[in-house]
Amino acid sequence: MKTLIRTKGLYDGLAEEALFGMDVLVEDGRIVKIEKSGTTTYDAETLDYSDRPASFVMPGMIDSHLHLAHDGVDKREKNDRAPQIAYRLYHNGIRNLLIGITTQRDCGTTRHIDVSYKESLRIGLINGPRTLICGQPIIATAGHCPYMGRQVDGPIEAMKAVREQLEERVDFIKLMVTGGVSTLTGLPTTPQMTKEEVEACVMIAHNNDKMVAVHAEGGIGVKWALDAGIDTLEHGIYLSDEHIAQMAEQGTWFVPTLYAIREIGKTGPQEPVPISQFMAERCAEAFEFHADSFKRAYKAGVKMAGGTDYKQAVLVEEVLLMTSLGMKKSEGLRAITSQAAKMLKLDDQIGSVEVGKKADLIIIDGNPLDDIANLRNVRAVMQEGDVVVRDGMLKPRTSYLHYPIQ
Repeated sequence: MKTLIRTKGLYDGLAEEALFGMDVLVEDGRIVKIEKSGTTTYDAETLDYSDRPASFVMPGMIDSHLHLAHDGVDKREKNDRAPQIAYRLYHNGIRNLLIGITTQRDCGTTRHIDVSYKESLRIGLINGPRTLICGQPIIATAGHCPYMGRQVDGPIEAMKAVREQLEERVDFIKLMVTGGVSTLTGLPTTPQMTKEEVEACVMIAHNNDKMVAVHAEGGIGVKWALDAGIDTLEHGIYLSDEHIAQMAEQGTWFVPTLYAIREIGKTGPQEPVPISQFMAERCAEAFEFHADSFKRAYKAGVKMAGGTDYKQAVLVEEVLLMTSLGMKKSEGLRAITSQAAKMLKLDDQIGSVEVGKKADLIIIDGNPLDDIANLRNVRAVMQEGDVVVRDGMLKPRTSYLHYPIQ
């Protein structure tokens, strides 16, 4: 099946400037040609938004850190029964797809519900973004996020816990090395896992060709994680200059998730299930350190990808915040397209509008290089050549694959 995409402009996810008057031809789920509009006549279905004065085609967005099982500060969600959590994963995946997220990395779900969610996507039972999963995060006993984590004591148990996630065919391993701003048992700058536990987890994961993502907000735990050779550092609220220098030297990816802490500090007490004023003030204070860590890491050339961690369908707000703190607009866009794909080791398949890549594309109103907020104006979403969202309407599933397919 061929589809011709015709818009006023094209942002390829790589360049500093947009192209204008280009057609994108998609066949069998991949981009096969990019050329000047009207150059060739094709026997193809046409997705034509050229009558809109500022229509743009660009890569589908990538959220590199979220939790589909949660949607804010409502602690009741963490005690839901498994079927209720499964419904929330599906619902939140749809919400993300509707705003143009075609790939997402879920950084932890209880009871391996994310495994079933991904399998449902694979066989076409449900709609949703391409999803990378980690199963249960590895945490210290009584550590950060005990409601979903696999609790461990000692390196041997830590290795076993990683192998349990591998048995579930996860895409990467997640560790909770330090406490968090909201942790009741510890601080964001104190380690909860031991150095030996972290090293054991990374060894087993890397032995099995899996990346390791680490929740680490500050302190010696960040150093232990970097020394162990982790692949991605999540949050990094209280980064020292030494941490940043080591990340830049080693090529460690940074997913800062700025929006989460900033927003909880601003609006947490006004949520339907409000957080305490004390916690809001704690988050507001933490964001000042977070913003400073981000600025210094950006200046040092640390590689970054955009992720949200808090609520759903807020990736655009994260990029707006990153750019408000000094990141160039083009780099902010790459942080949720080509750079994110590179971090996830999917850049040979997605993340940019190039011949041979999978046709994960979105059409928006407005040049995103002029104004990041134009990313809010999504008109169509294409996944591997299939138009799954058009003008706010989700394409219903009509069939799905049958077992056994591996």
